[in-house]
Amino acid sequence: MGLEKYKGSGSRHTCPACGAKKMFVRYVDEAGRYLADNVGRCNRESNCGYHYKPKDYFASNQGFGNFHKTSSFPRVLRQGPNRESGSQDIYSPKIAARKPDYIERRHLIGSLSNYSQNDFVQFLLGLFPFDPEDVNAAVNEYRIGTSPNGNTIFWQIDQKEKIRTGKLIAYDRATGKRRKDVSPNWIHSEMKKVGTLSPDFELEQCFFGEHLLQKYPGRPIAFVESEKSAAIGSLCKRVFPDLVWLACGGKSNFKAESLARLERDRTILIFPDADGFEKWQAIASDAAKLGLRVKVSDLIERRATDAEKGTGYDLADYLIARQLRRNDPALRAVFAEMIEERLAIMMFDGGLSLDEAEMQLEASGFVEYAESCVLGSA
Repeated sequence: MGLEKYKGSGSRHTCPACGAKKMFVRYVDEAGRYLADNVGRCNRESNCGYHYKPKDYFASNQGFGNFHKTSSFPRVLRQGPNRESGSQDIYSPKIAARKPDYIERRHLIGSLSNYSQNDFVQFLLGLFPFDPEDVNAAVNEYRIGTSPNGNTIFWQIDQKEKIRTGKLIAYDRATGKRRKDVSPNWIHSEMKKVGTLSPDFELEQCFFGEHLLQKYPGRPIAFVESEKSAAIGSLCKRVFPDLVWLACGGKSNFKAESLARLERDRTILIFPDADGFEKWQAIASDAAKLGLRVKVSDLIERRATDAEKGTGYDLADYLIARQLRRNDPALRAVFAEMIEERLAIMMFDGGLSLDEAEMQLEASGFVEYAESCVLGSA
C-alpha cells in the first residue's frame, strides 16, 4: 500500500478538500488498484494539508467489503442533496483529514544552548574563523540545537513554524565528518522512549530549513541532501548569494511529490551528491512535469573524481575544501598584499583618501577578482 507513483498528469487528480486540479495523489494497493476516491494526499501541504491515509479509511469502514475503484466514503459524513432521494452522504474532508503531529516548541527552545559542546557548531566556527557572526546567524536561522550528550539537532520546522521532528547526528569536531560510532537518531523516537511524547505520535516529515521560505519570499531555493550541506551552503554567500537552502535529509526523501509542496514561482536549484546525479536528474524531470521550475547543478558531477564519486562526495565536501584553501595563511597574505597595493596606487596616483579608495575598490569588483585569482572560485 502506498501513494501512486507519478506517471504523467493522468496520475494526479483533483483534491477533494481544496479542489486544486492535478494536485491530489491517490493511494494504491500492491496490485496498483485505487482505494476510494478521497484516500490520498494533496501536494499543496501549506495551503491545504489534506491527507487521508488508508489506515484511517479502513478504521472508518470496518465491515465494508469492496473498496477498490469505488466512490465509497468513510463514515465521517455530512448531508447533501440528492436528486433521487433528497439527501446523500457526502464526505467532509475538514473532519476526516489527518493532520501531522507536532512537537511542542519548548523542546526546541530548550535545545538552543550549550554550543560549546556542539561539535558541528564548533566545526563551523573553525571552518569560518573570520566570520563568527555569520556562523552564529546561520545557527540561529536554522535553529540548530544541542542534545544533552552534545549531538547536533537539525530541527524540521514547516512553513507554518510547526515542529515535525529533529534529527540527532554526532560529528567529529575537527573534520566535520559524521561519527561512524554513533548512529543518527530522531528526537520524536527519543521522546517516546522517555515518555515525553505520546506513543501514538505520527511523523510526517518536512524539509530541513523549510520555515525560512516565509522569511525570504521569492528567493530561489538551493536543494541538497544533507542538513550539513544546507548549513554550509548558506554560509558561502560569495559563491551562492541570496538562496534559501533546504535539505531532504536522505535520498529516499527526495521525490517529485515532495517538491510539489513548494511554491511554483520559485526556481529550485538542485545539487545532487556525486553518487546520485542521474537519479536526481530523473526526479527533477518529473518535478518539472508537475509545473515546478527546477534546475540541476552539475558542479559536483564535474568536480568530483571517480574515487570521490564512489564515496558519496557532496557539496559540503567541495565547499569545505574550498574554504580551507581560503583560510590558508600564506594565500591570505598574498590576497591582502594585492589589496594594499591597489589601494596605494589609487591614493597616490588618484589623490583619494583611504576611505574613498576603499569605497571605489569595493565598487569596482577588484576584491572579488583578487579573491578568485588567489583563493579560488566555484
